[in-house]
Amino acid sequence: MDCTYCPEPGADVCVRVHVSSGGSGLSVYAHEECAAKRGVPVLYRVLPEAVAQ
Repeated sequence: MDCTYCPEPGADVCVRVHVSSGGSGLSVYAHEECAAKRGVPVLYRVLPEAVAQ
């Protein structure tokens, strides 16, 4: 997964979920370090198995 704050792949946390009018959500991912540098709270951590798929 791509990081929303840098060009490097391998984002490991979700920092935001945008919910559409249809009810489905679009998750926004980042590296934990990139989010921390910007003071963005982490919603959940992505499991390594999910990233590998």
